[in-house]
Amino acid sequence: MVFPDDFPPEITKGAKKRSRKRRTVKRKDLEELISVATRAAHVARDKGFYVASPEAIRCVEILRIMRSLPLTPRLITKTDAFRALLFLAKNGNPKIRSESKAVVDHWKGILANNKTNKTSLSKRFSKGFAWTT
Repeated sequence: MVFPDDFPPEITKGAKKRSRKRRTVKRKDLEELISVATRAAHVARDKGFYVASPEAIRCVEILRIMRSLPLTPRLITKTDAFRALLFLAKNGNPKIRSESKAVVDHWKGILANNKTNKTSLSKRFSKGFAWTT
């Protein structure tokens, strides 16, 4: 015996389906995050290295957000974000320094993963398309 409660709800025409495409960050947004983090780090530096200032906390929060963003290797290399993060990795504040080093290591992993994918694809295609005479 089938009850009407067992059926899934009907799909209406107005219901939107979620796309499975991975969302990526735009270049302008990444550059804005970098500039805000850099400005906060400069203000935190002026207040003192070992002071838990709101600017240092803001910079660390932005760096944590940047580490969780779905970035592409092309976006990392096209912007000057990597260079700015290397600058923040030399900051005197230990929290800013450690978090920026964590972001740098994460981004290096993204770039290294992309490089291994490209080399494995080129090896695969070079074997498959070799001309024999």
